[in-house]
Amino acid sequence: MADTNSIVQEIEAAYRHYIDVFNREDAAGFVGCYTHPHTMLSGEHGLSTVQTEADHQRGYQQIMKTLHKQNWGRSGIDQMQIWPFSESLAQLVADVTRYKTDESVLEKLRACYMLRREAGGWKILAFGLVASPFSGPGLPRLA
Repeated sequence: MADTNSIVQEIEAAYRHYIDVFNREDAAGFVGCYTHPHTMLSGEHGLSTVQTEADHQRGYQQIMKTLHKQNWGRSGIDQMQIWPFSESLAQLVADVTRYKTDESVLEKLRACYMLRREAGGWKILAFGLVASPFSGPGLPRLA
């Protein structure tokens, strides 16, 4: 039986890997961080389901195209909060800053993830952005 601290450490490592593959623009690595199907939640669009890895690849390419138009250079983790629900289910809330190629701030965001432990490690089941100025769960956003 895994203890809470080891679960939190595993999820922290998985999320750092997720941000790393995103920053390296490793599409296969990024898509591999998710289960398929998985869900995305937003107040504007409601619930969206990404059924296949191919669907996810197309969505990823669109995200990167949009970010490059905004002169995105990288994303950095400001804060992570993790709550294990069981040995194989957890929630993560992350505050992230996206930087432009000149290192100025493009945007700050808060995202919530539900993760599940699978044979290949912790995978994202559901993802949702917390619209500013709302804080969502956990500690207040970092300024």
